[in-house]
Amino acid sequence: MRILTATIDAGGNTPPTVAITAELIRRGHEVLVLGHGSQRAAFAATGQRLREWSSARTWSPRADHPDLRTMLSWLPLASDPGYGRDIAAAVGTDRVDLVLTDCMIPGALRQIRATGVPVAMLVHAYSGYWRTQWSRKSPMGTWLRLTGAHPGRRGALPDRLVVTTLPQLDVIPQDRGLLPAPTVQTGPVFGSAPTSAARADGDAPLLISLSTISYPGQQACLQRILDAFDGMPVRAVATVGTSVNARGLRPPSNVTVRAFASHTEMMPRMSAIIGHGGHGTTMLALAHGLPVLMFPQSGHTDQPLVAASVAAAGAGLTLPRETEVAQIRSSILRLITDRELRRRAARLGEQLRAVDGATAAASALESLVKEKAGP
Repeated sequence: MRILTATIDAGGNTPPTVAITAELIRRGHEVLVLGHGSQRAAFAATGQRLREWSSARTWSPRADHPDLRTMLSWLPLASDPGYGRDIAAAVGTDRVDLVLTDCMIPGALRQIRATGVPVAMLVHAYSGYWRTQWSRKSPMGTWLRLTGAHPGRRGALPDRLVVTTLPQLDVIPQDRGLLPAPTVQTGPVFGSAPTSAARADGDAPLLISLSTISYPGQQACLQRILDAFDGMPVRAVATVGTSVNARGLRPPSNVTVRAFASHTEMMPRMSAIIGHGGHGTTMLALAHGLPVLMFPQSGHTDQPLVAASVAAAGAGLTLPRETEVAQIRSSILRLITDRELRRRAARLGEQLRAVDGATAAASALESLVKEKAGP
């Protein structure tokens, strides 16, 4: 089977896409990847070659000074017809059996459907977020309808929605799904799935990691978190990537700031996680049995939903990004001392380690191709 994977650099969507395509390759299928050049290294790490978009507009989710215009830039990304043109051209040239497209570029669906090839849409965030984004009341839903790019329009629905979330946390109502298309909920997909809980010693540091995507107010939020550690009898490691100006930070002596580091390698040695409620980072932390303190950076993402669901499950805490230093400090103390938080995080970790999202997603895609091929 030959599969075309259409992806973009939107931060947390890349690791699950890489893992699913790697599983398909492991099963003997041929996978072609269309994506942004900034994703090349991630796919190359599993032996996959990436072909860059040629018709789509230049895009980067990172900004030196993120503001409202940065957030609004997601709208033309979603409706950009260039993605559909490149995908349709690749389908014709490479004779693929299936297209797996990212939910961030729904504007490509109409042109994919015109090729007659089966199409699955990868939904890598909470379903509740997409129900809101694709509704008639949201700015995104309104924009997609005005531009003719809404995925719910007649003739443009995918054959399958592959949702990489945990059913216990992301409940999809039976009476109103994401879109009127068959849905498979696979559980989270990790680049390297944890096989056991973290076994850090009593002096283990905390990991601080907000988003790899730039959001307004993110730098100031991170600085308040760092300030909260000043004078505390604990250590922390902060990974900042390119979404904030590392040189502009003032870390206390008990916090080490790193530009890049593998969270998969770090988490087994951590005691807890402070993050932004991003689906990938949060689920990876919980899969290691680690409690989380979350500062959602944007109400236009699924971060508030992720944070609320984890807090409701008793496995973490959530605070507004504008929270002052004193309250952050008290929440950090609770994060590292509350045994009930750690017990519930450990329980969620067991559930997460029991699912194999990449395997379930690959099987769903194989089933779709067989279904469309007929007897």
